Amino acid sequence: MGNLESIRDPIRIKALIRLAKPHTVHCKDESATARFVHDLANAIAAFFTKSARAQESSPATLFVSLVGDLGAGKTTATRYLLKALGYEGKVKSPTYSLCEEYSIDLSSQVSLRVFHFDLYRMQSPHEWQEAGLLEPFSNPQGPTLCIIEWPEKAEHTLPPLDLVIRLDHMNDAQSDLARSVALAAHTPKGEAILNSLPTSAL
Repeated sequence: MGNLESIRDPIRIKALIRLAKPHTVHCKDESATARFVHDLANAIAAFFTKSARAQESSPATLFVSLVGDLGAGKTTATRYLLKALGYEGKVKSPTYSLCEEYSIDLSSQVSLRVFHFDLYRMQSPHEWQEAGLLEPFSNPQGPTLCIIEWPEKAEHTLPPLDLVIRLDHMNDAQSDLARSVALAAHTPKGEAILNSLPTSAL
Protein backbone atom coordinates (compact mmCIF):
# COMPACT_ATOMS: atom_id res chain seq x y z
CA MET A 1 0.00 0.00 0.00
CA GLY A 2 2.96 2.32 0.53
CA ASN A 3 3.67 2.59 -3.18
CA LEU A 4 0.07 3.59 -3.83
CA GLU A 5 0.34 6.48 -1.42
CA SER A 6 3.49 7.64 -3.18
CA ILE A 7 1.50 8.15 -6.36
CA ARG A 8 -0.13 11.27 -5.02
CA ASP A 9 2.41 12.91 -2.75
CA PRO A 10 5.08 14.07 -5.24
CA ILE A 11 2.47 15.39 -7.64
CA ARG A 12 1.05 17.79 -5.05
CA ILE A 13 -2.57 17.25 -5.92
CA LYS A 14 -4.71 19.13 -3.42
CA ALA A 15 -8.32 18.73 -2.37
CA LEU A 16 -8.87 15.56 -4.40
CA ILE A 17 -10.38 12.42 -2.92
CA ARG A 18 -9.94 8.95 -4.32
CA LEU A 19 -13.27 7.50 -5.21
CA ALA A 20 -12.73 3.97 -6.45
CA LYS A 21 -10.46 1.58 -4.61
CA PRO A 22 -6.92 1.82 -6.01
CA HIS A 23 -5.73 -1.21 -7.94
CA THR A 24 -2.31 -2.74 -8.39
CA VAL A 25 -1.68 -5.10 -11.30
CA HIS A 26 1.39 -7.33 -11.48
CA CYS A 27 2.61 -7.87 -15.04
CA LYS A 28 5.12 -10.71 -15.24
CA ASP A 29 6.60 -9.66 -18.59
CA GLU A 30 6.29 -7.20 -21.47
CA SER A 31 3.42 -9.06 -23.12
CA ALA A 32 1.45 -8.99 -19.87
CA THR A 33 1.97 -5.23 -19.65
CA ALA A 34 0.79 -4.83 -23.24
CA ARG A 35 -2.35 -6.89 -22.53
CA PHE A 36 -3.21 -4.81 -19.49
CA VAL A 37 -2.70 -1.54 -21.37
CA HIS A 38 -4.95 -2.92 -24.13
CA ASP A 39 -7.70 -3.42 -21.52
CA LEU A 40 -7.11 0.12 -20.28
CA ALA A 41 -7.39 1.44 -23.84
CA ASN A 42 -10.72 -0.33 -24.26
CA ALA A 43 -12.01 1.32 -21.07
CA ILE A 44 -10.84 4.74 -22.26
CA ALA A 45 -12.40 4.27 -25.70
CA ALA A 46 -15.69 3.23 -24.07
CA PHE A 47 -15.60 6.36 -21.89
CA PHE A 48 -15.27 8.70 -24.88
CA THR A 49 -17.80 6.77 -26.96
CA LYS A 50 -20.36 6.92 -24.16
CA SER A 51 -19.73 10.64 -23.70
CA ALA A 52 -20.30 11.25 -27.41
CA ARG A 53 -23.60 9.38 -27.32
CA ALA A 54 -24.71 11.48 -24.36
CA GLN A 55 -24.18 14.60 -26.52
CA GLU A 56 -22.67 16.56 -23.64
CA SER A 57 -22.43 20.33 -24.08
CA SER A 58 -18.65 20.44 -23.58
CA PRO A 59 -16.03 18.09 -25.06
CA ALA A 60 -15.19 15.01 -23.04
CA THR A 61 -11.73 15.08 -21.49
CA LEU A 62 -9.57 12.64 -19.58
CA PHE A 63 -6.33 13.66 -17.87
CA VAL A 64 -3.96 10.82 -16.97
CA SER A 65 -0.50 10.92 -15.42
CA LEU A 66 2.20 8.27 -15.65
CA VAL A 67 4.55 8.15 -12.68
CA GLY A 68 7.72 6.09 -12.27
CA ASP A 69 11.48 6.13 -12.30
CA LEU A 70 13.57 6.47 -15.45
CA GLY A 71 13.23 3.29 -17.48
CA ALA A 72 10.03 2.19 -15.73
CA GLY A 73 8.23 1.97 -19.07
CA LYS A 74 6.06 5.09 -19.14
CA THR A 75 6.68 5.96 -22.79
CA THR A 76 6.42 2.30 -23.81
CA ALA A 77 3.07 2.06 -22.03
CA THR A 78 1.89 5.15 -23.90
CA ARG A 79 2.89 3.55 -27.21
CA TYR A 80 0.92 0.42 -26.31
CA LEU A 81 -2.06 2.58 -25.35
CA LEU A 82 -2.12 4.62 -28.56
CA LYS A 83 -1.72 1.52 -30.71
CA ALA A 84 -4.56 -0.19 -28.84
CA LEU A 85 -6.75 2.88 -29.39
CA GLY A 86 -6.15 2.53 -33.12
CA TYR A 87 -3.25 4.82 -33.92
CA GLU A 88 -1.21 3.33 -36.77
CA GLY A 89 1.65 5.81 -37.11
CA LYS A 90 4.91 6.21 -35.26
CA VAL A 91 4.62 7.20 -31.61
CA LYS A 92 7.49 9.55 -30.83
CA SER A 93 8.90 10.33 -27.41
CA PRO A 94 8.14 13.95 -26.40
CA THR A 95 11.27 14.18 -24.24
CA TYR A 96 12.63 17.16 -26.18
CA SER A 97 9.45 18.60 -27.66
CA LEU A 98 7.55 18.40 -24.32
CA CYS A 99 4.39 17.39 -26.19
CA GLU A 100 3.35 15.24 -29.13
CA GLU A 101 -0.19 15.38 -30.52
CA TYR A 102 -2.14 12.57 -32.21
CA SER A 103 -5.57 12.19 -33.75
CA ILE A 104 -7.37 8.85 -33.48
CA ASP A 105 -10.77 7.98 -34.95
CA LEU A 106 -12.40 5.78 -32.34
CA SER A 107 -15.51 5.54 -34.50
CA SER A 108 -17.28 7.44 -37.25
CA GLN A 109 -18.66 9.74 -34.52
CA VAL A 110 -15.62 10.11 -32.25
CA SER A 111 -12.30 11.65 -33.28
CA LEU A 112 -10.03 11.69 -30.25
CA ARG A 113 -7.22 14.20 -29.80
CA VAL A 114 -4.37 12.80 -27.71
CA PHE A 115 -1.64 14.93 -26.17
CA HIS A 116 1.39 13.08 -24.81
CA PHE A 117 3.51 15.20 -22.47
CA ASP A 118 6.96 14.45 -21.08
CA LEU A 119 7.95 17.15 -18.61
CA TYR A 120 11.23 15.58 -17.48
CA ARG A 121 13.48 18.23 -19.04
CA MET A 122 11.49 21.25 -17.88
CA GLN A 123 13.66 23.69 -15.94
CA SER A 124 10.69 25.57 -14.49
CA PRO A 125 7.10 24.53 -13.72
CA HIS A 126 5.96 27.55 -15.75
CA GLU A 127 7.77 26.42 -18.88
CA TRP A 128 4.83 24.52 -20.36
CA GLN A 129 2.49 27.39 -19.51
CA GLU A 130 4.70 29.83 -21.39
CA ALA A 131 4.75 27.44 -24.37
CA GLY A 132 0.95 27.38 -24.47
CA LEU A 133 0.79 23.67 -23.67
CA LEU A 134 -2.02 24.02 -21.13
CA GLU A 135 -4.50 24.82 -23.90
CA PRO A 136 -5.73 21.19 -24.26
CA PHE A 137 -6.62 21.23 -20.56
CA SER A 138 -8.29 24.63 -20.38
CA ASN A 139 -9.83 24.86 -23.85
CA PRO A 140 -10.17 21.40 -25.43
CA GLN A 141 -11.26 21.31 -29.05
CA GLY A 142 -13.20 18.06 -29.16
CA PRO A 143 -12.73 14.84 -27.15
CA THR A 144 -9.30 15.06 -25.55
CA LEU A 145 -6.99 12.63 -23.77
CA CYS A 146 -3.91 14.11 -22.05
CA ILE A 147 -1.16 11.76 -20.88
CA ILE A 148 1.52 13.33 -18.69
CA GLU A 149 4.88 11.81 -17.84
CA TRP A 150 6.85 13.36 -14.96
CA PRO A 151 3.87 15.41 -13.72
CA GLU A 152 5.76 16.37 -10.56
CA LYS A 153 7.87 18.72 -12.70
CA ALA A 154 4.77 20.89 -13.20
CA GLU A 155 4.33 21.39 -9.45
CA HIS A 156 1.47 23.83 -8.74
CA THR A 157 0.75 24.41 -12.43
CA LEU A 158 -0.50 20.83 -12.88
CA PRO A 159 -4.21 20.68 -13.76
CA PRO A 160 -6.38 18.29 -11.70
CA LEU A 161 -5.88 14.71 -12.83
CA ASP A 162 -8.55 12.07 -13.36
CA LEU A 163 -6.34 9.00 -13.17
CA VAL A 164 -2.83 8.47 -11.80
CA ILE A 165 -0.85 5.43 -12.93
CA ARG A 166 2.44 4.39 -11.36
CA LEU A 167 4.79 1.90 -12.99
CA ASP A 168 7.54 0.16 -11.04
CA HIS A 169 9.98 -2.60 -11.87
CA MET A 170 9.38 -5.74 -9.86
CA ASN A 171 12.09 -7.95 -8.39
CA ASP A 172 11.34 -10.99 -10.51
CA ALA A 173 14.04 -13.57 -11.10
CA GLN A 174 12.25 -14.83 -14.22
CA SER A 175 11.98 -11.53 -16.09
CA ASP A 176 13.74 -8.16 -16.03
CA LEU A 177 10.59 -6.70 -17.65
CA ALA A 178 8.18 -7.57 -14.84
CA ARG A 179 6.28 -4.50 -13.63
CA SER A 180 3.70 -3.49 -11.11
CA VAL A 181 1.09 -1.03 -12.33
CA ALA A 182 -0.79 0.91 -9.66
CA LEU A 183 -3.89 2.89 -10.63
CA ALA A 184 -5.71 5.48 -8.52
CA ALA A 185 -8.78 7.49 -9.52
CA HIS A 186 -9.04 11.11 -8.38
CA THR A 187 -12.33 12.09 -10.06
CA PRO A 188 -15.59 10.38 -11.09
CA LYS A 189 -14.16 10.12 -14.61
CA GLY A 190 -11.14 8.26 -13.33
CA GLU A 191 -13.43 6.06 -11.29
CA ALA A 192 -15.45 5.25 -14.41
CA ILE A 193 -12.28 4.05 -16.14
CA LEU A 194 -11.31 1.80 -13.23
CA ASN A 195 -14.81 0.38 -12.98
CA SER A 196 -14.80 -0.39 -16.71
CA LEU A 197 -11.69 -2.54 -16.54
CA PRO A 198 -12.43 -6.27 -16.73
CA THR A 199 -11.98 -8.11 -13.45
CA SER A 200 -9.42 -10.34 -15.15
CA ALA A 201 -7.20 -7.27 -15.61
CA LEU A 202 -7.23 -6.36 -11.91
